[in-house]
Amino acid sequence: MSRALLRQTDQIKASLLCGNAAGALTQIDEWLRIAGRKGLDPAAKERLEPVVTELRALAQASLDGALQAADQVRAIIEAARSLQTYDSLGRRLVTATRANAPQRF
Repeated sequence: MSRALLRQTDQIKASLLCGNAAGALTQIDEWLRIAGRKGLDPAAKERLEPVVTELRALAQASLDGALQAADQVRAIIEAARSLQTYDSLGRRLVTATRANAPQRF
């Protein structure tokens, strides 16, 4: 297996672990370019399969985490918009909170 492919795999993994999706995509494109240029023999493909499986699992975990974070932000904003308080006489005051809608991470 090519050292360049192994080095690129390590960089992809590091980007995923750091939460750097754009960096991971750039590294994956580079990895594919190297693999396409040099080609892969059947033995190299067999050795790369566990590595690619691990990268898939890391990418899926990263996506799941980002989706959970987005859901939490939505819940926080919804809760903030519906805050209700009482004045000193016990009258309920409803305060509308204007928050920007969550954006893509």
